[in-house]
Amino acid sequence: MTSELRHPALTQLETERDDVYAFEIDGHLTTEEVEKVYQVLEKAYEKHDKISLLMRIGRYDGFDWETLLSDTAYVGKVHAIRHMKRYAIVGGPSWAAGATRFFSPLFRLDVRHFELDNETEAWKWVYDDTDDNGASAD
Repeated sequence: MTSELRHPALTQLETERDDVYAFEIDGHLTTEEVEKVYQVLEKAYEKHDKISLLMRIGRYDGFDWETLLSDTAYVGKVHAIRHMKRYAIVGGPSWAAGATRFFSPLFRLDVRHFELDNETEAWKWVYDDTDDNGASAD
């Protein structure tokens, strides 16, 4: 028997910089939880043109399907593409790594998947201030 899933299923994690945001998923995401994330990120975009995001996925039990159709989710995704520097996905279901490799070339942001065992590397990567060419992003 597995332990009970936490509620809320999505929580914000502390970071060392105000241009890096992190969340953890443990359970079934509700529309309200996803919309709260987009609200946090919208405030971040007001302070920073580009931010980095780390999403740790412990146990993923799906999401409310109406979330895909919400205006908030659509606008949130469009804004994320414009304002996201790096997006690290840590852990998750077995299909997460493959989906990341498939979809990341379609967007103008750097998305990478890390196994839970490599979470430290994911944090180092989102905190890295160099662009893909090795130049500092000051």
